[in-house]
Amino acid sequence: MADTLTARISVPDEAFGQDLPYVKDERTDPTGEIKARSATSLAKVPFKFKCGKATMWISPKGGYVDGKLNIYAYDVSVSVPGAVCGLNALLENAVYEVSLFALYFFQYWLLECGVATETVKKFTMKNVELEELHLTYLIYSGNKNKANNRILELARRGLTLFSGDMIKKNKRKAAVEYRNSDWNCYVRISKSSKFDIAAYVKSFVIPKSFCGLPTVVSDKIFAISQNYVRFEVKLKKAWFSETVVVEDAEGKKVKKKQLSKWASPLSWKGRAGKAMYEQVFEEARDLLRLNEKFNQRRHRPDFMQTLSDEHRAILEEHYAGTSFKKLPFKSKDAKQRSKVKRAIQKLCRVDLSIPWEEQKELMQLEWLVYPGMFKLDSVPEELKDYAFAGRTIKKKKEEMKEKLRFLAKHNDLQSQAIAAALHRARDISRMPDDGGESDLMGNI
Repeated sequence: MADTLTARISVPDEAFGQDLPYVKDERTDPTGEIKARSATSLAKVPFKFKCGKATMWISPKGGYVDGKLNIYAYDVSVSVPGAVCGLNALLENAVYEVSLFALYFFQYWLLECGVATETVKKFTMKNVELEELHLTYLIYSGNKNKANNRILELARRGLTLFSGDMIKKNKRKAAVEYRNSDWNCYVRISKSSKFDIAAYVKSFVIPKSFCGLPTVVSDKIFAISQNYVRFEVKLKKAWFSETVVVEDAEGKKVKKKQLSKWASPLSWKGRAGKAMYEQVFEEARDLLRLNEKFNQRRHRPDFMQTLSDEHRAILEEHYAGTSFKKLPFKSKDAKQRSKVKRAIQKLCRVDLSIPWEEQKELMQLEWLVYPGMFKLDSVPEELKDYAFAGRTIKKKKEEMKEKLRFLAKHNDLQSQAIAAALHRARDISRMPDDGGESDLMGNI
């Protein structure tokens, strides 16, 4: 499923300028003195729904209009399966539903903060824009050992393709991270500006996990989830925008960034959504170059004779273990060398940037194919409430809607009671002084 979600919920035009909840971010130094902060610095607040341990983080965004701080949006982040099922081990991709739950949680928080029901109702799915999304594909592998072996294969392919590559996020780190602790394998591959890949097996409760279930229940769930490779594609903010060419006021064509269809939860509904899940999976396969054919045997002498002198000399040196920088390219120009490299790759299916001894052993990952949607049928009846899939999603959705209705009704009754008390107070204030106090006491 779509596991962790980060989205921006914009304030509807009809609600803009109204009193919406926020807390000023007033951090203090060790002496207790408030540090200087921007006038619009607002604190990120936690909201933990009662169903699970997963916390929803809500960050108000505001600006001043006519001297008043107005909230124009809220950024929210939450693992919905962890919040509604107590654990995010067994799940299906359901982006629209996950976004809907995030909206419901947000509406619930607004109601708890005392925002009027009519104002809360104005926040709809049209106000939700996705900014980050973790898609999770569960690939059945038979048992935990086989699942971990597959993750090791994925790590080996990643290290072969991207060995030595570095990414920058405050500090430089390897594009491929692999860990193995007591045969619990984990691999993360960060090579795209739009998404990261991760794979691991969920077989026990880890620190900072979302598990809020009794051990006897979670153990049964892990006994199922440990048979799957958990293949995650984390879509970054860049995934949800696109560059388009538009005309400016002077009629000149200029490039402009705007939100793409991927940013709207409404785009992920039904068949269209299922096609989008598969498209994301194929993008991950493309990053791993699984749709390319790599030669893993030396070419026969008769084939080598069909090549140009330069191509043949380069390929022979490559087979002998010569590094890319020392290969006998005729030109020293980087663009020309790259052109020759691409030509050899296309003709011979050999990537000169990968040492031949490593390409020969390149893992093929035949198992890494789109698995489709996770089915609730693979879960025993007594555990279905803890799997975010199929009818369980529908059930949890109805339960959440009922909780919203109850809280809204409770708030409305409170508001009516306050209004009635104020009305009575106004009536009492109009009474003669000799009877006011006694009548008020009587009302109490």
